[in-house]
Amino acid sequence: MRLFQLAYVCRAYGDLTQYDAEYLNFLHRTSGKLDFSTPTDMTALLEWLNSWGCRQFAVDCHQQAADSILKWAEKWEPALPSASMTLDRLSDEDIQVVGDAYAELSKCLASTRTRSGRQYDVRVGPTGAAKILFAARPKVFPPWDEPIRAKFGWDGRLGSYRAYLACVREQVRELRGEAAELGISPEDIPSAIGRPRSTLPKLIDEFNWVTITKRFVPPEPDEIARWYRWSSHRPD
Repeated sequence: MRLFQLAYVCRAYGDLTQYDAEYLNFLHRTSGKLDFSTPTDMTALLEWLNSWGCRQFAVDCHQQAADSILKWAEKWEPALPSASMTLDRLSDEDIQVVGDAYAELSKCLASTRTRSGRQYDVRVGPTGAAKILFAARPKVFPPWDEPIRAKFGWDGRLGSYRAYLACVREQVRELRGEAAELGISPEDIPSAIGRPRSTLPKLIDEFNWVTITKRFVPPEPDEIARWYRWSSHRPD
């Protein structure tokens, strides 16, 4: 992934989807820092998860989900990286610990449903767990969804999430390196490409969602160069 590709695709993501509005509303409601022990923050989290397609969190079971996630947070949040940590600085050992937290979060109760007269539990699952971790530490954890996992052969279990984090960590490092060569500081990358409220892990998720989930193919450098030549043409 090159910086110009990230800029092109993420600008399209921001202009053509409603997900920014929903996410920014979540940030506003939580003052930019999710507190699992605050009921209003948990309500904001679950409503945002619903808006981002997580249907496992049935609205009438939000309190069940909040209680289950809070119990997880009481055990695991102290082991998570700090809010100021960034993914590129995460060690392999950190990723091992985070993987354990993710695996347990995936098993938390999301809702209880009834089918054919029988009641059954619905779990948070891999997509929900990754999005909750992203909500808690947006500079560290990227979201993912089923098409992204399928593309790379990841099954959503513990080992695949660790592999995903390691993969995105390398992409963040490469983007930071390319930006430095262009005179752009790492902190300025989101603003430089027109996405000031997105962290680098979120930008990579935006890129994956557009190119994998929605199957959009970004232009190659020669195409962009050709368009630039066209831009200098002035019809008679």
